[in-house]
Amino acid sequence: MSGKLLLFGFDSLLQILALESAVAPFEVELVPVARTDYNKPLAALAGLDTRSGPIQPYAGGTLGGRMIVLCDLEPQLDALLPVLSKAGAGPDCLKAVLTPHNRNWNALTLYTELLREHQALQGGRGR
Repeated sequence: MSGKLLLFGFDSLLQILALESAVAPFEVELVPVARTDYNKPLAALAGLDTRSGPIQPYAGGTLGGRMIVLCDLEPQLDALLPVLSKAGAGPDCLKAVLTPHNRNWNALTLYTELLREHQALQGGRGR
């Protein structure tokens, strides 16, 4: 495998299978993240950090939408993003790359930041 896609908020098996089929040529591993794991650091969810100690399971609601975190896929981004969009992860699905800056964030922190950035970009288009 050349990288991983962490999937948040993909509750439908059909959605996951569509993504899996679309990214098969890229040899990408899909990791649907259970809601109870939303408190875990992104690096731990990607299998890149096993040092994180016990973390309280998340007991809250949904993120509010879908999100994909691309891990170790930077060289394939230009080809992968349109494929994800065609497979149903279009503009309504927030996307991020795992970086040294966000690797210790959890899903809630990243989703909040991406949503804030997305809304700022949408608000700036009409000016």
